[in-house]
Amino acid sequence: MSVIEKLANISDTITKLMNFVMTDETVKPDFDEYLATFSAQNADKNRIQALIIPYIFERRLTEQRKTILQLFEEKNTDLTDDEKKILESLSKSFSSVFEVRRILSNGFELYNLINERMYKVLSLVKMNNFRGITPGQFALARIFPIKDEYYLLEVSNVLSSINKEEVYKYAIAKIIEKPEDAYEQNQKKKEQIEQLVQNFGKKFLECFASDEVITTNIYADNLINLFNTYCDDGIMPSKEDIEANIKNVENNRYFTVSDFRNSYSDFMEKSLEGFSSHSSVYDIGIIYDKELGLFVVPFYQTFCKIYEVDDYKSVQGYKDCVKSFLENDKIPANIIKRVAQKYPDFMNRTNEILSTSYNLNELLNYYKQDSVEKKIYSSASVLYASKIFEQMMNVVSNKEESHKKEGIDYSNVGRNDLCPCGSGKKYKKCCMPKE
Repeated sequence: MSVIEKLANISDTITKLMNFVMTDETVKPDFDEYLATFSAQNADKNRIQALIIPYIFERRLTEQRKTILQLFEEKNTDLTDDEKKILESLSKSFSSVFEVRRILSNGFELYNLINERMYKVLSLVKMNNFRGITPGQFALARIFPIKDEYYLLEVSNVLSSINKEEVYKYAIAKIIEKPEDAYEQNQKKKEQIEQLVQNFGKKFLECFASDEVITTNIYADNLINLFNTYCDDGIMPSKEDIEANIKNVENNRYFTVSDFRNSYSDFMEKSLEGFSSHSSVYDIGIIYDKELGLFVVPFYQTFCKIYEVDDYKSVQGYKDCVKSFLENDKIPANIIKRVAQKYPDFMNRTNEILSTSYNLNELLNYYKQDSVEKKIYSSASVLYASKIFEQMMNVVSNKEESHKKEGIDYSNVGRNDLCPCGSGKKYKKCCMPKE
């Protein structure tokens, strides 16, 4: 098959897939609702096409939570072998943040900021469609592999090199959203993260003598800082320091925390402020999973309490809490398994609350399919090994140092104390003069 024929087959298959989304009796109503969330019900063809690609690859439908690609293949039984292979390749597509390194006659050389790999990417359309894209810019794009080649499926945005800080923020937010993208195609990075998880797991047990610590959001940042200091500098926190930061909430209850924000534009600032900046008080579990790394789980104790007490209905917000833990993609199957192992009546109570009849495997396969099917390390572990996160923190530290020193009394501040500038970081990591 010639290159032209191959490109034509790929384009034709993608066109059929798009038409399926806009006409299928199962998919179209959901796609219409998706468009409504962007106020794009009456948008032009270009706007629809810009939205349909992320919809296809991010949405799951039906009780079996099937992908759009799976539904398309099921309902189109006359697909050729070539079309089936293209669909299989499309299922391996991924979106990321790329630095444009070179412009080629038929595509680009792109450096993936998230998984730290270089890609030669072929274009499905004429290169004059990308007029204006130059080396040094950053592209938010989706690519997919066919054998040993990569193809460009979409470019959703292009940012100038002068917007590097915003690009870094977006890349880090993408890692937090989907940490597996940082290592699935980079075996060396995966091995590095695996080693970090093992090393930090030993240190967590040495530090806290347990693989989970329960406290409140007011004190969680302090415990995390104590652990970070031990990992970075080998300074073991005293038993008194740890105990001083382990507190219980007065009453376990689940509620919506308005301070949680998922905006790519402000997540870094919110992260630096920490959990203690939140206006409400709630319980937090700091959990170290030996396979996946460190997880900080709001309302973990409340979730456990639902299965611990005789009258689970006495726990305010119990049903919303259970649904939240199951539906939140950031809480992996291993955390649910942990709680299920603690409480023998876990499944009976869960089924009673949800009016279902699952066994544990069925429950996890339905709600936690991704983390059941593949090993997804915690975003904290992945970020620790990320070059882009290190670069971003250097940018933030330099900015804070340049405008927060004046007028602040730094006398008697220990290098491991919280910085008096209010950043939430250790003095040595913030405003302490650099040698």
